[in-house]
Amino acid sequence: MRISYLFLLLIFTACSSDSNKGFDNIEEIKKDFIATILTESVLDEGPFQMNYRLRAILFSDNIVSLMGNVFVFAHLPHGWKQYEGKTYAKMNGSFKEIVLNDLFPKPSQKEFLRSYCENCFKHHGDCSYFRGSDPLCNHLDQELIRTFVVDHESLILVFQPYSVGGLADVPFTVKIPFNELIGKWQAGNPLEENLPITKNFLSSWDKDNWISDIQEDHSIAYQKDTVK
Repeated sequence: MRISYLFLLLIFTACSSDSNKGFDNIEEIKKDFIATILTESVLDEGPFQMNYRLRAILFSDNIVSLMGNVFVFAHLPHGWKQYEGKTYAKMNGSFKEIVLNDLFPKPSQKEFLRSYCENCFKHHGDCSYFRGSDPLCNHLDQELIRTFVVDHESLILVFQPYSVGGLADVPFTVKIPFNELIGKWQAGNPLEENLPITKNFLSSWDKDNWISDIQEDHSIAYQKDTVK
């Protein structure tokens, strides 16, 4: 139990303070939770709980991507949730964390990512803030694009609760197939250097449906020479 807790603490403590402040220090979240229920909560608001969970979205020889979430319920009317993505690429024989700025360092590349997500929210899915005849939002703030994971075929951008839509049981996401990123992201970035992912991998954005290279119908997702 102690080893598991230390592993999670090491993973999440590495998050940048500008990206997901709730994950900077799990120990602090725990302390805040205990302080809240001791000083602010009342009996008929319980049961009180704090949960954190970490699972592999992609596990392969050279790329590992993990997604975590924390849920805290300390008082009515409801709890709060936050998501975190951690992706690692093998470079010079060891795994190093990669961040969005490694993939999209230039202003034009960041704008591509922003406009791609904005278009998805306006025309697809159920992000209530961007839909309808009189939407609450018509422009996606670049600062909201900060959390991501990858599976064997896509970059998956994860948006925090209430950032682009109302209450949902799962995060609002935008999936961009790797083939659509050719020429749009930084050429030769650490993720691209390890594509396509076709051997020795397990991939599962859908936690109940693993895909692996031992299945006959697995996807070969990144073929640069097929794109004109």
